[in-house]
Amino acid sequence: MGFRAEPVRSCIACRRTGSKNTFLRFVLAPDGTVTPDIEEKLPGRGAYTCQSRQCVNNAVARRQFNRSFKGCAKAVDAQAMSSLLLQIMEKRISGYIALANKAGATVSGGEAVERSLKGIKPPHLLILANDISSTVAEKLCSMSNRVAVPVVHALTKEQLGQLMGKESDRSAVSVLSVGFANSLKKEIERYRNYLEEESGR
Repeated sequence: MGFRAEPVRSCIACRRTGSKNTFLRFVLAPDGTVTPDIEEKLPGRGAYTCQSRQCVNNAVARRQFNRSFKGCAKAVDAQAMSSLLLQIMEKRISGYIALANKAGATVSGGEAVERSLKGIKPPHLLILANDISSTVAEKLCSMSNRVAVPVVHALTKEQLGQLMGKESDRSAVSVLSVGFANSLKKEIERYRNYLEEESGR
């Protein structure tokens, strides 16, 4: 069986080319509205941008969406599009965390997370709230580094607490399933790229 190369796409704003899964896809709704297709499941011709707010804004400013969809696209509001993309990305991250919790594949709360990091079988991912205290974050990051557990920041303590079904906030969540961990790393990386928090952007 021959090797199949990954589909290559090009950003309509900066013209960078690369693997399809490193871009954001947009399609045209029947009413002419430019619609994000994060899951890449919507039918129709796609227009692509880098996973970067700057590229999305540049594509809007230069009317590249309208050109890509051959003059059929309605005007795009950059701020509204940015808010929608962030909302979709946060919802996907929250959805995976909630699913992992429902499947019994998470541990939350300071002491429980520490125990998971000291256990015979460490978690596959540690999620720290964006508003976690620096002292707690340093301690948990140090523990994670010792057992080679990847660490990512996402959502707030309140949001993590709600996703865990707890009445109190949660500063950290250990993800025990490799499948959920990989999905979450992908979603959170895309979110961070969009916010231009990754170094090298």
